Amino acid sequence: MLFSDFVHIWKKTTLLSEATDTCTEMLRTGLRMFEYSMRVLLDNEREVEDIYAIDREMNRHEISVRRKVAEHLAVNPEQDYVAALFLSTIVGDIERIGDYCKNVIELAHHYPEKLEGPYIDRIREIEGEVVRLYEMTVEAFEQGDSDKGRKAMELQAELSRQCDGLTDRLLAETEMPGRNAVIRALLLRFLKRVSAHLKNVASSLVNPYHKLGYKPDGSPDDPDE
Repeated sequence: MLFSDFVHIWKKTTLLSEATDTCTEMLRTGLRMFEYSMRVLLDNEREVEDIYAIDREMNRHEISVRRKVAEHLAVNPEQDYVAALFLSTIVGDIERIGDYCKNVIELAHHYPEKLEGPYIDRIREIEGEVVRLYEMTVEAFEQGDSDKGRKAMELQAELSRQCDGLTDRLLAETEMPGRNAVIRALLLRFLKRVSAHLKNVASSLVNPYHKLGYKPDGSPDDPDE
């Protein structure tokens, strides 16, 4: 069974349905963290949010989800155990997004100047696509919609290729100062990693558990995943 199958058949509040709601809340929080951290880096927005405090709350939610999964399996070891496996895995992907948002903020601390010049317009376009991917993933997960999950995975595969292409161009740069190239390469890496974790969440709606994070045909989207 797919995780989307369980979302559709749950008729009452259970520990696993509560854990699913918590994962949805974490996804929404992660989206706010992502948009905020990118504004701080790309637009020099003043830091008014404590990204570390928000991330600690994400950590507490992850612990809560895993506790609920463990309690459910302790009482009902044969009931919805596949859904429990999905939840215990994808909650880690959701939490990792917060870690990458912290990395973006830390990048802004190392590079307080306004990011301008070569590659930045393309990076901003990719950022916008990651936001679209995020919104699509949240909607698909909340609705248990496998078709939207599949579309999210397709979008992520294209974003991964774009990030790799720009990174390859940066590696071939001979004129750009090293510090500027490093900032851009790291940012592209963070964008790719956020999208990859979203892909893993979306794949729970498309694939059985043993193919979580992979294309529907079972081959990896990305060799470093």
